[in-house]
Amino acid sequence: MHTKRQFAKALVSAATGLTAAGSAARAAVPRAALPRDAAYRVFPDLPVRRNDKIRSGGDYHTVVGKNGFTSPESLNYFRRFNARWLTAAARDTGVVKNPKSLGGGAEMTAEGAWDLDRMKQMQDDCQRAGMTLECIRMSSAYIMMKPGPERERFLDVLRENIRKVHQAGCTLISYHWTMIPIMRNFNVPGRGGSTYVGFKLEPNWKQLPVYRRSGRVSSDDYWERIDTFLKAVIPVCKENRVKLACHPYDPGGMPLGYLGVDNWDAVDYAAALKKYVMLYDDPANGLTYDCGVAGESLPDPNTEIVIMRWLAERKKINQVHFRNVRGHLHNFLEVYEDEGDCPMFNCLKVLRDTGWEGTLLPDHNPVNPDDPGKLQAFAFSYGYIEGLLRAAREESIRATSA
Repeated sequence: MHTKRQFAKALVSAATGLTAAGSAARAAVPRAALPRDAAYRVFPDLPVRRNDKIRSGGDYHTVVGKNGFTSPESLNYFRRFNARWLTAAARDTGVVKNPKSLGGGAEMTAEGAWDLDRMKQMQDDCQRAGMTLECIRMSSAYIMMKPGPERERFLDVLRENIRKVHQAGCTLISYHWTMIPIMRNFNVPGRGGSTYVGFKLEPNWKQLPVYRRSGRVSSDDYWERIDTFLKAVIPVCKENRVKLACHPYDPGGMPLGYLGVDNWDAVDYAAALKKYVMLYDDPANGLTYDCGVAGESLPDPNTEIVIMRWLAERKKINQVHFRNVRGHLHNFLEVYEDEGDCPMFNCLKVLRDTGWEGTLLPDHNPVNPDDPGKLQAFAFSYGYIEGLLRAAREESIRATSA
């Protein structure tokens, strides 16, 4: 009896802890009300269509063991969840010549020339496993550079890296312009002992110090760097059949001058994405569309399907980060895909019905002390993506055969 009472007490205690964790998350960032989606259509004027060209992929966030991104251990991990289209970080390509830390972590490390032989080896590893090394993720080093000879030399390195990407059988380069570090400033307990991290715009943000690595960067400065970059690399991308996928700054919609920088996707997030892709209206110039960043950068995360449709119809989305947040502009938490405010299934329907072709990758996940490498969390993400892909496919079959 004593043992039974202890067991019952433990169950009550655990349930109380889970309830408290959920309450803490809701109290920190209340969940938005989700609109009902009638029948199959997200947009009444967008017919449901059969689309088998959307696939699941994985990236450098989940490396198993110590033998590298395309080791048998890592590839078997991806294969278990049918994530067969892979994105490697530039650091995975082997030799990094004269690395120079620019501050802000790995995103701001200036890698040199990528190792072509290493990339070919990684592609061979993937091909033998029935997979594809699709994309290389470039660092943010360029965007930190002011006009001058050093930047011109670095652009030459980037142009050569694009040629190597093509020679290695890859078709995409993704990149994330992080002039200042990705901002998170609080966390709350999440389900199952997880921790959810979030960001809330500081009331005194105008008094925060200028980020010393970047200094003061105006909107004109920022867009000059973007314009120069695209002008330099788009022709080489076209020659080598390689596309670019720019990841927006996270979080978007920040006020101008936050930490001294006018981020390119500041203030009006949707307008900034349109401006970026139309600066050079070419298939090579596209985005890594991040469902979570869109949700956290808009006043209402449910409206992200509007900008998503606009981009997808113009073939400006070259990759998708499929993740979720709870909250909205200037106040959000990163959560598991099934409990956030971004309309994940509707996002997938928009991609399906616009005829989009490409890879969905999970991204930022909650952390748990029992899962320090987030392998369990990402396994959930891969399963969630596969489930939605199947649901979207079956729904389209029913709709188009009715």
